[in-house]
Amino acid sequence: MKSLNRWLAVAALGASIGTGPVTAAGQELPPEIQVDLYMVRADRHIQNQEWVAALEALDVVLALQAANDMETPDALWFQHAEVAMQAGYPQTAVASLTRYLVETGREGEYYTAALRMLDEAERRGAGDAPAAAPLPAAPEQATPRPAAPQPAAPPPVPPPPAEIADPAESEDRFTVLFPLIGMNAATMSLSSGGTVVPDASYLNGISGGGAVAFPLPFLDGMFDVQIGAHYTQKGTRVTQSTPEGATVSVDVAFQGLDISALARVSPPQVANLPQLPFYALIGPYASLELDCSVTLDATAAIGRFTTSDACANASLDTQPVDFGLTGGIGIEMGSGTTRINVGALYSYGIQDIDKFASETARHRVLNFFAGVATGF
Repeated sequence: MKSLNRWLAVAALGASIGTGPVTAAGQELPPEIQVDLYMVRADRHIQNQEWVAALEALDVVLALQAANDMETPDALWFQHAEVAMQAGYPQTAVASLTRYLVETGREGEYYTAALRMLDEAERRGAGDAPAAAPLPAAPEQATPRPAAPQPAAPPPVPPPPAEIADPAESEDRFTVLFPLIGMNAATMSLSSGGTVVPDASYLNGISGGGAVAFPLPFLDGMFDVQIGAHYTQKGTRVTQSTPEGATVSVDVAFQGLDISALARVSPPQVANLPQLPFYALIGPYASLELDCSVTLDATAAIGRFTTSDACANASLDTQPVDFGLTGGIGIEMGSGTTRINVGALYSYGIQDIDKFASETARHRVLNFFAGVATGF
């Protein structure tokens, strides 16, 4: 049996809550009865060992109880953790077991079993850490040689005539670009081993940071190295419609710190012509995830349901570090030590940030930036 893609499972949860069980005469069941109905479904899936479907049914039960201020039995958190472990989501099991142990303490009915399961879930979630490579031994310090006697100073030579310096060559030793602010149009490339692949669309965000660019003198000013650090917002939006007429939109939003090392290539200087203001940027980047959240918006004939939570609580386990390639163009306007820079960059993520084995998710971000460049 092929399981539902976990990036669509959140949307399915919203559709279930937004539409509610269909009853005769178009009436909606009370929340308490809906909880009982999904518990019956969860028990059926557990008996059939359909663990992913059982986990989704229990997710709906917890969401209904939270949305309607209903008390969640302690044993339900333990059952939710058991099903999450069987479905292959140890991080979800860790969250549910932690909730169970905090609420019941050492007096809980499943205290010992919960401790054993928590240890196993943390072990599965952490994996085997690679062994640290030994540090190389420090080289032995060479014995300093005695200083050679200095030769007598030669007679002074008249200096050659001074050349007229090119302002473009003598102005900047390095350039600081700060602040750099921008807008992101972000999406993700999603794939799945299941029968359904989510259709990802763009999600808007912002970016901000700075960079330092310094020239390589032996390349005659055509090639600079630009090192930058930026706060950035990226992610994607997944939309799903149901036969009952409900529309579910799920925003998976990331906040991260991007570190880039880019080659900045300018056109060659042509004699007696001004330097063209264009430049190209290309190089690698690495991104450290600071936060990941899921916002669900379900709209149906009976009304609208909106909720938000952390990705880990929504069974979206992601890699904390992303890396890829960035390329684009820029324009530097103005003269003197302070100039204006505008441009566009496209980031192509190579790292699969989805920890689930049969699914992949990679970032795609188009960034439009503007900033101030100051030469020193």
